[in-house]
Amino acid sequence: MTISAVRFPWRAAEPKAGKSSPWLRRRIAAALLLVSSVPFVLLGTGAWFVFRGVAIDQTLGHHTTMARAHAAAIDLYLVEKLHSLEIIARTHTVDELRRPERLREIFDAMAGVHEHGFVDLGVIDQDGRHLAYVGPFDLMDRTYSEAEWFQTVMTQGSTVSDVFLGHRQAPHSVIAVRQPSPGGWWVLRATLDNRSLYTLVRSLEVGTTGDVFLVNREGLYQTPPRTGTVLGPSPLVNPPFHAEVRDQKVETREGSMRQVSTWLNNGQWLLVVQQPEREMLAPVGRAVAVGGIVAALAVVLVFVATVLITSRLIRRVELADEQRDLMYADLLRSAKLASLGEMATGLAHEINNPLAIISAEQTNLGDELADLDLPTGSREPLEEAIRRCKRQVERCGNITAKMLQFGRKTDTVLGATDVGPVLREIGLLLERRARNSNVALVMDVEPKLPPALLDANELEQVLANLVNNSVDSMDNGGTVTVSARQEGGRILLQVEDDGSGIQPEDLARIFQPFFTTKPVGKGTGLGLAVVYGIVQGWGGTIQAESEVGVGTTMSIRIPLAPEREPAGAWQRA
Repeated sequence: MTISAVRFPWRAAEPKAGKSSPWLRRRIAAALLLVSSVPFVLLGTGAWFVFRGVAIDQTLGHHTTMARAHAAAIDLYLVEKLHSLEIIARTHTVDELRRPERLREIFDAMAGVHEHGFVDLGVIDQDGRHLAYVGPFDLMDRTYSEAEWFQTVMTQGSTVSDVFLGHRQAPHSVIAVRQPSPGGWWVLRATLDNRSLYTLVRSLEVGTTGDVFLVNREGLYQTPPRTGTVLGPSPLVNPPFHAEVRDQKVETREGSMRQVSTWLNNGQWLLVVQQPEREMLAPVGRAVAVGGIVAALAVVLVFVATVLITSRLIRRVELADEQRDLMYADLLRSAKLASLGEMATGLAHEINNPLAIISAEQTNLGDELADLDLPTGSREPLEEAIRRCKRQVERCGNITAKMLQFGRKTDTVLGATDVGPVLREIGLLLERRARNSNVALVMDVEPKLPPALLDANELEQVLANLVNNSVDSMDNGGTVTVSARQEGGRILLQVEDDGSGIQPEDLARIFQPFFTTKPVGKGTGLGLAVVYGIVQGWGGTIQAESEVGVGTTMSIRIPLAPEREPAGAWQRA
């Protein structure tokens, strides 16, 4: 086998290749098939393990977040019920509450506020005997001195008990608070409506086969699980206390289960969120199965196309060379674009020189024209022409000034600046410009703002650009609000208007150089680009929010200056 035959396999079909042609093609086909099959196998195996871990981690992360939020919601629910009892106990005397008609009024009022909140309400003396009771059960002759919840409330002042059967022989939980009386203590007790608690716990959905439930310190179910009953034993026997949300893998008869748990109700109940691992991995399994089918089809296609591929290898090389040349040309174009800033600066300087001469000559022409004795009809067109020249020279000067500002690199000293007085002073300067356009400028600056790290002159430039843009967006007048307040370790500066707004497709491009939504001759597209560069130089951020027909809000977040640092200690080149 010659080297030329390996590099140019299509020559094997020529008469000189003889019998080596089928053998060569088979070797090339086998090599290509092997090379194309192995990556698919490795990729599929690696994807299974990688996506398996990602799917479990993401699901556990979601369960952890939801368990933490759900535990907080359940705690808030219990605290709300406990506070309701405390308010009643503190605002009424025991003599008032032991009257059945008054206790009935309070219970009815609580039922109106808390739907499915409490089942009954009772007043109990320090010996555990009912003084008054309102509810569907006959409990007046019951004594609770030996009840665990009663002993807890007498020692701790309040309690939310575990679920227990009690005298009524039905699962329920008690909330009770203790209050002093002239003769000792008395207790206000209420029974939670299990429907509310069960609904709150089950509101967290965990797939189709997952489960959410509460267990107590002994591992007894406090809410009904998917399989089991309230007060029945759970697989979690005497679960250990842990301060944070914890996840673990447990093995059951149904297979591996992933559990996320967190304690609530002052460490009395454990919220458990669990889901079978097979359900977590079901989307990954389906994706891998589909990927396997696609990979098999791809291998078949590679095998069928092998002969064609071998005849086009050289063409591929030539195409690669052509693509390399195109990439080189793109690199040259990128280098040219990189010099745009320097070119803009140089161009602005070159244009400014003839503009200065034109402006001077226009002034001279105006003076000469004033000295000439011309008829009125001949003088006015010439004076109007000179005025037009002056306006266009001024317009060109504004454009070149912005080009210089965009292209040049300046040394800016950043220092601790008291933003409040600077903003108020700038507001006074901009108010006249706004008033001339029938726009009201409102300054809403929070008093005693901490110093920010910026340049005061640049701040004036930024605010002037943003306010002028807002004014230009309101043809029929309106309101521009400039607000500043502290937001964490930054100062939030906002310019909000009720103008025409910005189209969604244009919103992502407004900070690009030379992009403008204003009519031709009204804008250069450099104002917001300059603002963006200045804010970035401060180490801040700028964000635009707009709705067509409603208005636009520009939000700038500026870092606060470090404490006890001298002004001018930071310099940006």
